[in-house]
Amino acid sequence: MAEGRRDENQDNGRVLVDSVGRIENFGVDFIPEEQRRSKPTNIFYILFGGSMTFGIIVIGWIPVSIGLGWWGSITSIIVGSAIGATLLAPMSLFGIRTGTNNPVASGAHFGAMGRLIGSILGILACIVFAALSVWAAGDVLAGSATRIFGGSEATLTLKLVAYTAVAIVMTIISVLGHANMVAMTKYMIPSAGVLMVIALFVLWPNFDASYAGGDYLLGSFWPTWFLGAISCAATIQSYGPYVGDWTRHISREKYKDKQLMMVTWIGGFFGMGGAFAFGAYTAVSFNNPTAPYVSEFVAAVPFWFLFPLLYIALVPGTAQAVINIYSMGLDFSAIVTSLSRVQSTVILAAVSTVLVYLGAFYEHLEVLVSSFLGILVIMGAPWVIINVIAFVNRKGYYYPDHLQVFNRGEIGGRYWFKNGLNIQATLAWLAAVISGSFFINTGWYVGLGAKLFEGADIGLVVSMLVGAVVYIVLLYVMPEPKDAFGPQGARFKSSSITGHEPIRKKGPVRKLNTITSEKTNISS
Repeated sequence: MAEGRRDENQDNGRVLVDSVGRIENFGVDFIPEEQRRSKPTNIFYILFGGSMTFGIIVIGWIPVSIGLGWWGSITSIIVGSAIGATLLAPMSLFGIRTGTNNPVASGAHFGAMGRLIGSILGILACIVFAALSVWAAGDVLAGSATRIFGGSEATLTLKLVAYTAVAIVMTIISVLGHANMVAMTKYMIPSAGVLMVIALFVLWPNFDASYAGGDYLLGSFWPTWFLGAISCAATIQSYGPYVGDWTRHISREKYKDKQLMMVTWIGGFFGMGGAFAFGAYTAVSFNNPTAPYVSEFVAAVPFWFLFPLLYIALVPGTAQAVINIYSMGLDFSAIVTSLSRVQSTVILAAVSTVLVYLGAFYEHLEVLVSSFLGILVIMGAPWVIINVIAFVNRKGYYYPDHLQVFNRGEIGGRYWFKNGLNIQATLAWLAAVISGSFFINTGWYVGLGAKLFEGADIGLVVSMLVGAVVYIVLLYVMPEPKDAFGPQGARFKSSSITGHEPIRKKGPVRKLNTITSEKTNISS
């Protein structure tokens, strides 16, 4: 690894506070190498421990709820999880090189302003998954409590109280920050993990591997199967914009890329994919596999297991919500720079909770979630692919100080490109999203291309291919400035233009060929 000298003003002498019981004091600020204390195994703990919650488990019920049988559901989960984990793994490399989260790091490819695309994608994904976590945890909490005290069905008032209790706990831990989130997810594996294994045996007498499914949501098997796989792939790859939240705390000098990618892939495929499989397994054990998952789960287990169920609902459910709310706070503070990470976290935690309250009155949540995931995947997957290709083109070499200009209220730098926007990456992403939208089938919306394939949702494949092809072509037709790359240059092609806009407070813009003095931290 080649390193340039670090700008003494880059961290302003601040010392990172990141320990259990204390509030993390950094947002998307650059974290100096010597202050990074995390390890790759913590990525494993977050993806495994954070997935042992009904907010993630319920994704595995979606293939069953839309009409697939056991074997159709489990195969769609395996394929979807493999795709999602493969998209997620390389995104773990950005944080360790740039010292910031992935949306901010994407500024090297989309531009210092264009990186807002990643921040917005991250917020959208996190809001929905945080709300889903609170909803699932609150419903199990309310349903179990009702059955324990002899009731038949949880009242809406009790559910709202349960949602509020979960939301308060998740907000407190999210505000505390990274170290507290890691500590919480570490605790989930030996505690919630054991209870989930016990649940497999508890429900085994009712498990039916020959369950053939119900009416296909999209009319026939393969289109419905693809929708189930897409739901799983979208869930895992949606972590792409914010896996850097965790890897920015990991030392580049101590750990290798292969270690980071391997741990991330395993956590995505086995951690999250395992939770999906648990969801499908339990669903086909219910009297009505397509009925609302949480209420059926509560009704299916014996009375004594309601107490472990309360634990799974509250503690792991809160852990997953914490992961999402923490990331939302970082992304929102990177957009509204006047707000701190703590302030942003509290605001968006409240937004997610309000969405849960609204969802309490909505009877078709599974359709809404699967539809959202279908749309999210054609927006998020090409963003991930473009960033990975750009990473290869940059040879993994970045200038962290130049990534922070927007956060500091400045303009200019190596990644300013054209008014803060990289035209090549942005056009490729737009082309991918537009193309993919013609090939998705959410049940509510069927694209023209999807109709040609008998309703099969191939938006993921189309958006990824279009994004990759268009971006690579544009990199050759419209090469990026030489200053966007490290000393070894571009892997594909770069223009002969040297020099870049100086980093400065907003004001008159100089020509691109203005030569500036270098004062940045360089990572490779």
